Amino acid sequence: MAETTKQTGKSGKRVSVKLPRNAGQNANQDEFFSVNFKNYIIRRGETVEIPEELAEVITNAEKAEEYAMRYADEKAQREPK
Repeated sequence: MAETTKQTGKSGKRVSVKLPRNAGQNANQDEFFSVNFKNYIIRRGETVEIPEELAEVITNAEKAEEYAMRYADEKAQREPK
């Protein structure tokens, strides 16, 4: 899960974010995001300052991924073997 800390800058609220690194030596460590026609590439494992709305997108994506994994696990437990 991404670590976040809020700060207020001249151009609006900014948030410090550090995405966890992907496992594996050759794993891609860059993550692409697009919010309101603005594109961002965030390097995993490094702390970066991003707009608050981008941090919200990242948080919502993490929640959706957790929900999907939980749903898949529950569905697999209900299916007959």
